[in-house]
Amino acid sequence: MTSQLLILGNGFDVHCGLKSSYNDFFRNAVFDPVGESVGRKELRAGVRGFWEILLLEYYEVYDRNNYNWCDIESIIKETLLSIYFGDKSSEENIDRGLYMKALNYHTGIAQSFDRTKLKNIQKFLFDYCLDFISLNNLNVLSPIKGLGVLCENLLQQLNNFEQRFCRYLKSQINNSDNENELNEKYIVNAVNLLAKLTGFSTSTFSDINNIIHQEYGEIEEKTGPNSSTVRYTNFNVLAKKFDKLKSIHILSFNYTALFDILSVKSPCEYNNVHGKLCRKKCVENCAESNIIFGIDDILIQGQSAASPLRIYSKTYRKMLALERSSSALPLKDVAPIEIKFYGHSLSEADYSYFQSIFDYYDLYGNSDVSLIFYYSKGYEQYDAIYKLISEYGKSLTNKEQGKNLIHKLLLENRLQIQELDE
Repeated sequence: MTSQLLILGNGFDVHCGLKSSYNDFFRNAVFDPVGESVGRKELRAGVRGFWEILLLEYYEVYDRNNYNWCDIESIIKETLLSIYFGDKSSEENIDRGLYMKALNYHTGIAQSFDRTKLKNIQKFLFDYCLDFISLNNLNVLSPIKGLGVLCENLLQQLNNFEQRFCRYLKSQINNSDNENELNEKYIVNAVNLLAKLTGFSTSTFSDINNIIHQEYGEIEEKTGPNSSTVRYTNFNVLAKKFDKLKSIHILSFNYTALFDILSVKSPCEYNNVHGKLCRKKCVENCAESNIIFGIDDILIQGQSAASPLRIYSKTYRKMLALERSSSALPLKDVAPIEIKFYGHSLSEADYSYFQSIFDYYDLYGNSDVSLIFYYSKGYEQYDAIYKLISEYGKSLTNKEQGKNLIHKLLLENRLQIQELDE
């Protein structure tokens, strides 16, 4: 029996009708639509924070239809590089970063520095560093310690930004008229798409009642150190068809967890790579959300273990939030493995994950491993797929094998790119 590893990106949720893109988030929860309608670019009332203001700066610089202004993880990377290193991510270039320029300017070492020559976002970052140094008296600290203080502050503000995104996304999952009701259209679409991608069901689910039903049963609750009580309650149960998902592993780069939303135990191994939405009603400064915005660990490698940037690494933050020990991947050397992709941009920010997966299954040498890239019409990814596999090939010890990896996969019919029937 063939095992499946299904890798999902935000295109999955978007295709199912959820307004989960960063673009939707900024327009609906961060930027003021009234100001935009009259040509002003402003934040909504009550919205504040470094990252929100920075995104507004990007919005002003880039055309509103240019995706670059709302690619938050690329912006995090660009921001850290500018503040710390100026351009290249090497600790030898720390003197070229905007923080050091601001520190020297503040202490009078570089009064001749002309800040007016900085443009747009660079000027905003320089001024922010300058104000932060002044307000926190960082000139008495070593540059490395000062950078660490700034880094921790920006991470805390990023946590607040993540919580804002959590609240927004949950508002999209719930019915807009009643927050206790679910967005049934999204859920039905998501289940039907999951059925197409995995083949666990050949039928179409028409409404949420085809997916779950309620049963009345008992739940044991602990009421004290040596006592317990039993209460009876309704709980959701998945339709029998979902039993066929047991041999499937889902690795989701989204923050949504379909079976959590349905309040049922997942019938398969379902892992959210970068955290998931909390299951409680979100409030300001909610501490339950563990979603992660960050940078790829490759940017951190080559620096010292004490580098302040490590706390922005997705890998580092995921390690801190580790809650479970079960494997997110199907066992290797047990059965043929199909690694399926849908809705993921295949961006460089997640190459570390893909490299680890390909290494684990020995993509080059294991003829039982195949890759299937699904796409919806109009969202072809030939270039991105070619780049992903080519970059992975460069990581192989045998460089000659790496050069012919794509050719080998095609020759052995282990690489498929398929349009998804609508």
